[in-house]
Amino acid sequence: MNQHWNDYVKTCYDLVLESEQLTNEILQHDVEAYIVHLMANNFEKTNIGQEAIAIKMLSATQKGRAQDFLNIGDECLLIHSFPLKQRSWPTPEYYCAMGTVAYGMAHHVMEQHFESAGRVLHEILRRIK
Repeated sequence: MNQHWNDYVKTCYDLVLESEQLTNEILQHDVEAYIVHLMANNFEKTNIGQEAIAIKMLSATQKGRAQDFLNIGDECLLIHSFPLKQRSWPTPEYYCAMGTVAYGMAHHVMEQHFESAGRVLHEILRRIK
């Protein structure tokens, strides 16, 4: 575990709470906790979005592991929310659709909450800029 894990979680939690208030998107506790940990886990990552999601989905489908689909859903949520490399997106809805499908394949609660969680995460970036 990263030596700064607790600091990351606290900072991310504060950012999520502020963004929920600003967007009037009050997330369920489990969804809120999930995106806080998602942010904290990816705080130092710089390689998000480097491999095509469609290829990752094909590989995950062949392997059939829920964790692979969960990882894809997480990456799509981060890319969609912060919009990373937006000019190279196939369509404006691509990462939302792929992320929702990936979470669905993992039978994860984020399938139903992708868009609302994305709005909260997007508000964080908008304020940080």
